[in-house]
Amino acid sequence: MIYEAIIIIGTGLAAGFFSGLMGVGGGTITIPALVLLLGATQQLAQGTSLALIIPTAIIGAYAYHKRGYVHIDKALWIVLGAVLGAFFGAQLAALLPGFWLKKIFAAFAIFLSVKMFLGR
Repeated sequence: MIYEAIIIIGTGLAAGFFSGLMGVGGGTITIPALVLLLGATQQLAQGTSLALIIPTAIIGAYAYHKRGYVHIDKALWIVLGAVLGAFFGAQLAALLPGFWLKKIFAAFAIFLSVKMFLGR
């Protein structure tokens, strides 16, 4: 029980830190931690990760906005697409077997890592 609490709180600290530092969603930390360390299903990990985005994003966006690093007009337009995308993506994720969802998540993470590391 204490081991699980330490993992959960540590995961939250890491997710919040990297979210604020690099602007990455907490899912890059929380999903692997929940699946690999706590044995959650991929769908449960992704759903839990999405629930964490709201407070984390608000605090992080506020800190960036105070320094003039937020384009509110662009963000509002992106939100329109993101809301629709999240709805349909979650519907699809609920239908996919966890095995394939893990593979898709891993492939996407690898692709982004390589692209960002080798890109301009």
